[in-house]
Amino acid sequence: MSALASVAIVLLAGCGSSAKFRLDFSVPKPVIAPLPIRIATYYPPQIRTHIYEEKIENHGDFRIDMTGAHEVLFSTVFDSLFEQYIEVENFEEVPGDIHGIISPSIQEVQITLPQQTRSDYYEVWIRYQLQLWDKSGQLIHSWPLAAYGKANKNNYPTLSRTSSAALHDAAEFALRDAAASMSFYFAKEPQVQLWIDSLAGTTS
Repeated sequence: MSALASVAIVLLAGCGSSAKFRLDFSVPKPVIAPLPIRIATYYPPQIRTHIYEEKIENHGDFRIDMTGAHEVLFSTVFDSLFEQYIEVENFEEVPGDIHGIISPSIQEVQITLPQQTRSDYYEVWIRYQLQLWDKSGQLIHSWPLAAYGKANKNNYPTLSRTSSAALHDAAEFALRDAAASMSFYFAKEPQVQLWIDSLAGTTS
């Protein structure tokens, strides 16, 4: 996997405060020592094709097509975080030499506009839930992952597209925030630490 995922932004509408666009983004591949673990990931349909839509009174319609973006996020991180990483279409496909299965889901996406907060920032929050099972199907740990990104409206001089461009960047920063949190804190979760310790002697 390349160090950077491809970057693109497709602006579908940008008049007024409304914003409609497709989110594709770049995330640097984390430079970390991989854990000696073989992991499979199952992406539920909800995370593969997630689209955020909201009509904000007095500010317009907002639609962020996140199709594929979350898979890029998690696959890039997991490919660096673990000694071996594969994706599976269902739990029955997990190979016997895999130590565990991770499945992320999206709990909530929120945005705020400068007009709402009387600030200079467009803001995006994403709440994920990650679940880790061992190879027997026993749930080891379920934990929330919060991500946050913001973009200053003053950095976008083209007023007709400010909302789309700024929200795109704020969403990208949120995804990068999630990548950093997973990279640094995954193995520090107490339940995950205990599980990793229990695998001593089985990870070769």
